[in-house]
Amino acid sequence: MKEDSGTQKPILVNFTEAAAILGYKTNQVVKKLIREDHLKQYKLPDSKRNYVDKKEVEALIRLLDKGNDTQTTKDDS
Repeated sequence: MKEDSGTQKPILVNFTEAAAILGYKTNQVVKKLIREDHLKQYKLPDSKRNYVDKKEVEALIRLLDKGNDTQTTKDDS
């Protein structure tokens, strides 16, 4: 498979780290986001642990912030 020169390798974080980035104490929300296809789950060879891409997690935060900004603007009108 050919990779674009602009494509970067994902920075993987475990579910607990992802939950902390999102502001949660448990990883249940990360599992729910994976089930709902908001995040992609990664598994490394020779590892039983599951990971998510840190950039995908951060993108969710930006998406939620945009939604909150839009909602605030609508309420202020």
